[in-house]
Amino acid sequence: MPSNSDHKELHKNNIRESCCDNPKISESDGFNVCLNCGAVFSRIIDNSPRRAYSQEEINKRKISEIVYSPIGPRTIIKGSRDAHGNLINPKYKSIFYRLSKIHRSLITSFERNLWTALPHLQTFQKKIGLPERVAKDALRIYTEAVKKKLTMGRSIITLLCASIFCAVKIHGIPRTLSEITEVAQVSEKKVLKNYQLILLKILPELNLKIHHFNSIDYIDKFNDQLKLSMKCRHEAIKLIEKAKRNGFIPSGKDPKGIAAAVLYMTSKDNNENRTQKEICSCSNITEVTLRLRIKEISKFIEMK
Repeated sequence: MPSNSDHKELHKNNIRESCCDNPKISESDGFNVCLNCGAVFSRIIDNSPRRAYSQEEINKRKISEIVYSPIGPRTIIKGSRDAHGNLINPKYKSIFYRLSKIHRSLITSFERNLWTALPHLQTFQKKIGLPERVAKDALRIYTEAVKKKLTMGRSIITLLCASIFCAVKIHGIPRTLSEITEVAQVSEKKVLKNYQLILLKILPELNLKIHHFNSIDYIDKFNDQLKLSMKCRHEAIKLIEKAKRNGFIPSGKDPKGIAAAVLYMTSKDNNENRTQKEICSCSNITEVTLRLRIKEISKFIEMK
């Protein structure tokens, strides 16, 4: 039986007979073309057998992660208007309602949970200003929590906020819990309970470790928010290092208070005065705490 290459050669010979005196047949853009006279002949059809996937490729496709839609089920219709603001015909409205009912019955509780949580995660990411890598890790932590059924008896949003707070601490990005809870409008106490649960049951399995923030981590953040110069920032770090060398022990004290105190001191020294109220609202501490930390640090700075 003639092979595929034999068929091709036979076809080219037939073309040469009906071409110019000196035919030079070549394959170009899926056609047989004579390079001398420019005549275009029949399209080339590939009759070669389909490529078989290797066992390794098949296994990779099986274990690949499921890609979830970031907008949730597409057959949910709220109100009587579509995404463009146009009124929905009553006939189509009943069809969409039936489709959404069928859709909800076909998906698992795990998928329903993620479809509810994903839009909230995207909203929090934009409002807090989280990098993409942090949002991905937050989703990874939350997905593991759903798999372990930690959502039973717990709010989706509070568990999601705890996952975001964990991801923020893993990447060492100075974001306070109050910033996250303020955007989500949930109780800090409930988020902290879920955060402790994730620390015990989820992070060890994912082999992730949180980064404990120190006062220097918060200096960069507060410096940008207060619009102070880089000179203030460098001097603030030097003040903390000097106080530590002279015996100041920051453990047991809120790092936000220490960062706020040294920034207040350096802003006064560099004639970039910021009021105590401005610094306290930025660092989320009280004015009493700020004055107390200034007194403590001043003692160690003045030592020789």
